[in-house]
Amino acid sequence: MKKIALALGMVAPLMIFADVVPAINSKGGAQVLPEGVAKMTIKHIQFDRKNMFDGSHEAQNKENLDATANITLFKLNYGVTKTTTLGVIVPYKNIEATAKLGINDVAIDNSGVGDVIMVARHVLLPMSKYGFQLSLDGGVKLPTGSNDNGFKKAPAFATGINTPMPTQMGTGEFEYKIGMGVSYMLDDNWEMDAHTMFTYRPKAEHDYDFGNELSFDLSTTKAITKQINVGIEYNFAYNTTTDMGEDTNTQLRAMLPFKAFSGSAGYVTPQIEFLPFGKPKIHFGVGISFLAHYDLKEYQPLEKERFIARVGYIF
Repeated sequence: MKKIALALGMVAPLMIFADVVPAINSKGGAQVLPEGVAKMTIKHIQFDRKNMFDGSHEAQNKENLDATANITLFKLNYGVTKTTTLGVIVPYKNIEATAKLGINDVAIDNSGVGDVIMVARHVLLPMSKYGFQLSLDGGVKLPTGSNDNGFKKAPAFATGINTPMPTQMGTGEFEYKIGMGVSYMLDDNWEMDAHTMFTYRPKAEHDYDFGNELSFDLSTTKAITKQINVGIEYNFAYNTTTDMGEDTNTQLRAMLPFKAFSGSAGYVTPQIEFLPFGKPKIHFGVGISFLAHYDLKEYQPLEKERFIARVGYIF
């Protein structure tokens, strides 16, 4: 079976000859689209932040934070050559939250288009020659999202201060990404992918520092029938310490439950994918990411589960 897959790989990229779809969060390992082929993907992520954490333990939610995020990612990728794929990701965000800060009840309801991401992937070592595929990735995040939506009602101790930026649609600054991916086929219907990416984040508006990020994804997916894939993956992220800059001070920062993620967290994501026509031309998937471990740099919120749905179409 593996020999058949490798032989097909001589004339077709990995993504097309396999009847299995990459994992829902995996970034596709090292897979690329064939030359002249496009793929559209819509992925929706929903999570609640009602729990506070500090270091490696859960902390009391002193501010009664109750936050919900709905993020929809519209992705379009195109194979410009047989070894290079370009893509664009447009996020739409809706963030709702309530909290009690001092004597004030604070309510946030922000929505809009976030920062657009341009990405590129180039195959360095092709599957057809090496038995696995290795790619180099690059990307840039554009400051397209709004960054002027903070609290609807600032707490009394923060009058006139722009707090906090994590609830806004964009950061107001470019970000730069570089990564590598690996894909390997155990046979023509069983796939393994790994991907790592580093994101460099310069200081943003109001001298805010979101922290640089290192992420890692490891996944396996298998076609158990012509129409059903199952999979599981591990998703890890580490962010350096963040700084609210001119927006706040040490005393105010300690009181705010809204902070950009800093520290490390790992999630395990079981999932299922439906291929109605037995090929990945169109596919529908759902998954749930469960918080497996964490070690945060300061008191901050973190979701225990993420609910994910995806639809993809190749044309």
